[in-house]
Amino acid sequence: MRPASLALLAGLPAIARARDALVCGTNGFTGSGASENLTYAANAYNSDGEGYQCLAIVNSPPSFDATWSWVEEATEVHSFPHVTFLSSKLPVAFSNISSLTLTTQWGYGTGNSTIPASVINSTGLRRVGATANVAFDMFADPDVSKAANASTAATEVMIWIGSIGSPWPIGYSTNRTCFKQAVGDVEFILYQGQNSGGTNVFSWVAATNETVFNDDISPLLQYLWRNDLVPSNSSLGLIEFGSEAYHAGSNVTFSASNFSLELHVGKAPKLDLETMPKECAASVVGRYPLAIIITMLAGIFVL
Repeated sequence: MRPASLALLAGLPAIARARDALVCGTNGFTGSGASENLTYAANAYNSDGEGYQCLAIVNSPPSFDATWSWVEEATEVHSFPHVTFLSSKLPVAFSNISSLTLTTQWGYGTGNSTIPASVINSTGLRRVGATANVAFDMFADPDVSKAANASTAATEVMIWIGSIGSPWPIGYSTNRTCFKQAVGDVEFILYQGQNSGGTNVFSWVAATNETVFNDDISPLLQYLWRNDLVPSNSSLGLIEFGSEAYHAGSNVTFSASNFSLELHVGKAPKLDLETMPKECAASVVGRYPLAIIITMLAGIFVL
């Protein structure tokens, strides 16, 4: 570990909650007690050599604080601190998901301390140039032996419920679709593309930050397989929740708690999904998120 990383780590004792474990880098932790159906991972898989990430974990009630700083290569994801939901019902065929309710609450801010749920310190995060998302990450494959492994699954489905700065989902510049689907009061728009490993990635991105989330997300999955965007015989094998961390000039903390999964297995009901358009109008608004359009226009006027 470089000296710069050691200096950043010196601030970690400021984390407020008494913790059951502290894991850093690529290390993980298996929960116990109230967290017995959870595993936690710091998952700093793409370190920039200058930054760091650590995850402070509390078993009961289940929660974690991910404190990180990545100062180089601002457009790349460097880590995905997350919790993985363990369930004997997984893998399960998409067509056999009666409902899938995902619950969490989260906050994001600067420094090393726990951020209260529903708090986003936008001013401080802007000041340090923070870029990150908050998302559920799921993997699926027609082959159940591959569905539970992020490295082998053919399909990745992300549900973004938070954006800090201007993170860009895979396909933001070429494959932002006009496909929309609401879950409760939250409207999502779909992006799609392939990652560097060839996995087909579908990202449902919420229009607003949802710091408290408790909804049945099966409509988002049904939209994909009923419209033949993913193989209808795919099985869902892995479900995670965390934050993809791109960049921050100094320490920021992502705090998450109250996360749970409730999966009901049974023949998928025929939901009243939004109609998928036959084609999307080609325009700059159709290709880029609004925040990026504003940035582009600002650059034009500056020039």
